[in-house]
Amino acid sequence: MVIPQLRNLQTLGIYKCQLIHIGHGMRLLEIIRSDKPLGKENQVSLDWFPNFHIGPKPVPGGTNYTGSYGVTWDNATFDTRIAVWKLVKDIIPQARKQNVNFQGPQTAFKQWLDKSPLWRVKETLKAILKPYPLEEMVAWVDYPQLEAKVHRIHERNIPNMPQGREW
Repeated sequence: MVIPQLRNLQTLGIYKCQLIHIGHGMRLLEIIRSDKPLGKENQVSLDWFPNFHIGPKPVPGGTNYTGSYGVTWDNATFDTRIAVWKLVKDIIPQARKQNVNFQGPQTAFKQWLDKSPLWRVKETLKAILKPYPLEEMVAWVDYPQLEAKVHRIHERNIPNMPQGREW
């Protein structure tokens, strides 16, 4: 609510705020873009390190662990890496349009990506942000299983995964 009213705001840094996670990336970009005078749409430089959950932690009195490393506070029933890459695929191009640097090695967002459970961040960013074939993007996003090798998609015979060029 306050940010759009700060007409002279030039730099906004948000680091490890417990209320702002990776899913809020597009909204943050929208907020710094809104209500800016004409010709000043790109005036705010955003540096952002989404909330980072430390884990997994041992369950007291048990042999199990809870929490997943980085993205969520609890054991997710879905692959958080794929969810994060989907968000990043939307966030990075929008940040570029607004002249916000989220990819530089010294930026907080890039440091968050490097610290997160994602594999081969630099290479995967390149694959998902360039016009690579979808198969190659999938092979990079699911790096721990596919090791960026397209032929492994077909070898694994992933259910509900269209084969060949039809996807």
